[in-house]
Amino acid sequence: MSWLHEVPIVVFAFALGLALLLAAIGFGMAIWSSRITGALRGRTPVPVNSLTEGYHLAYGKATGPMLKSPLTRRPCVWWSVRVWEREIVTRQNSDSARERHVDWVERRHDKSSRVVMCTQGFVNCAVQPSGMTLVVPTEVRDWQGKKLPPEDRDPPAQPGTAFASTSLADRGYLIVGGKLQGDRYRYREEIIVPNSELFVLGQVERVNQRQWAEDEEPPPDPSILAGQGSHVSDEENADAAPAPFDEADKFAADIEEDVEAPGQYSGWSEEADRRGAADMRQAQWMIGPQKGKPYIVAVQAPEHWVGMPQLAGKGGWVIGVAFAALAAFMIWARFGAA
Repeated sequence: MSWLHEVPIVVFAFALGLALLLAAIGFGMAIWSSRITGALRGRTPVPVNSLTEGYHLAYGKATGPMLKSPLTRRPCVWWSVRVWEREIVTRQNSDSARERHVDWVERRHDKSSRVVMCTQGFVNCAVQPSGMTLVVPTEVRDWQGKKLPPEDRDPPAQPGTAFASTSLADRGYLIVGGKLQGDRYRYREEIIVPNSELFVLGQVERVNQRQWAEDEEPPPDPSILAGQGSHVSDEENADAAPAPFDEADKFAADIEEDVEAPGQYSGWSEEADRRGAADMRQAQWMIGPQKGKPYIVAVQAPEHWVGMPQLAGKGGWVIGVAFAALAAFMIWARFGAA
């Protein structure tokens, strides 16, 4: 214990801070896992066509809307993608010498913004895509490549789990002439495929169809159609007039939104708003996050994957208690020991 008295206070503070950080991570993992397992405990899945308002575990079939994933272009009803790029980073070490390191830098982290339609019988429930505490997808793909978008559109898939591994066997790289050679990008894509079983734990509300009704625009003024009462030329009117929106345009717009180029993040648009309203008009129920409670979307019944959060919770408590005890011992040895 004498070395704890002798080490510089800066070194001691760093070691103590590291122990406290690891303890906090362990306790955080344990609490997060306990919230999930506690929320699921004793719950019986309720079919979508038997829902009532409240916090429920609903189940049905994922029926739409039909999307395509951005990287592999797989048919899906929900997707999540992450893209990293390898970069050369220059840092100064403790001796003021400059060292070069190669790090992964995240370039994209994005999810689909369309609701997932969960169906049972003739009843539809719109599952909100934001605020999810945990997602158990159908498939996970994690691979590397040299280009963006990836040249390999058909990498091997792994079944989705409650805690999908984020580690990947790095195929290596070389620095030649100050430039990186080898795999430059890492891609990760998770999807829920159509017709998957869907179990959703969240707050259920009845959809107010009047809220999502199509707005009826008043008929245009005949004088405007005739070109009267306006000082704008016919050519300017023609330039300003929006192009007609037909089914071919609609299909192209769907593909453009759902298979956008990596690095381009989806955002609000009138077209996205219009399609969101169209989705909601098909639903009788809506399910989404409830403040203070887990919001879970899974393609498997909870009994098939809840063991992983339970195991993670136990491990978190062990890690948290161990490093908290270590931190307490360090404080006692430094300041309290005779």
